[in-house]
Parts: sequence; structure tokens; C-alpha cells
Amino acid sequence: MLQSITCPNIGHAIVHHFGEGAAVWGQAITPSIAHLVQAHRELAIDYSRIRPGIVFETVSSVAMLPHVIDGSTFRIHVESTAFRRTVVRREAAVEAFVRCDTGAGCTLKLWGRVATESPSQQSDQLAAIDDRTAATVPVIFTVTFWEISRAPDARMEQMIKEVSEKDRKIRELELKVALSMCSQ
Repeated sequence: MLQSITCPNIGHAIVHHFGEGAAVWGQAITPSIAHLVQAHRELAIDYSRIRPGIVFETVSSVAMLPHVIDGSTFRIHVESTAFRRTVVRREAAVEAFVRCDTGAGCTLKLWGRVATESPSQQSDQLAAIDDRTAATVPVIFTVTFWEISRAPDARMEQMIKEVSEKDRKIRELELKVALSMCSQ
């Protein structure tokens, strides 16, 4: 059981205290995680493809209408075209990564496998999908691991943006100085 966690910060470490029984990661879908997942109508989902000729590739899409079935699975509807692009073999499960905002500057991330509800339906459903239609396919997401973590800090992103902008201006000025030296 985790009572507190220390996170590095720019100036000093920040300690976040959690209530009794609070967890920031797990392998089973707890009632609070089920509530967080089902509270969203749409979730971001990334499918990973690893096969000969492709070292590693992700396909991003949207998962809709999540419904928790038990402690390790939930049912979602996914865009059929994105799902079909990631399926290598019709019977195979696809590695996926689902994330949703939990509020208070945190993000819930779920890693697992996604497959159609039954392998016999998968070949029929995928064969019937027309690329021109934006149909959805009901799939089962089996959770391997979940984690709640701090969302990227907007201040940190702003600082990185400012630093990269200053670096760009410095490179630009150096080029101008070099060009002016060449003309002499």
C-alpha cells in the first residue's frame, strides 16, 4: 500500500499524500478505476504493430462507450478502419494503450490487449467493413496493467517551448553573423 509518493520538481521535490487504500497502479480493475473508465464516452486508444518489416508503429484512434465487464476486461466500440489496419492475423489480439483524463491534473493509462468479442466474429466483421464508412466494431479490452500519473505540466511545456524558441533565435542570429562575415 502506497501512502505517499515523491515527485521531482524544478526547485524541490513534491510529496503527494494519498488516502488510506489509495493506489496509483494495479493489474485488476477496481471499482474506482471502473468508474473513471465508464465516466468517459470517448477514450484515446493507441494500437501497436510489431511485425516483420515494421519495427514498431502505433495507430491512434478513439474508443467509445466503455463498459466494464469484470476485474480484467471491458467492452468498447472502436473505429473499424483503424482497428483493421492494426490486425495482422484475424485471430490475433492486438496490443493497445488506452488513456483518459481523471481530473486534478492526472491521467489514467491502461495497457492491454484488444480483440473482437469472439474470434469467429472477427473475420466476418473485418471482412464486411468498407473503408469508406466510419463504422465501429465492439471489442474486448483485457487489462494487463494500469497507472494513474500526473499529466504533463503546462508550465514545464511552456518553459520547454520558450527555451526552444530562444535556441532557434540564437541559431538564426549566428547564421546572420556568419553570412555578414562572408560578404566582407
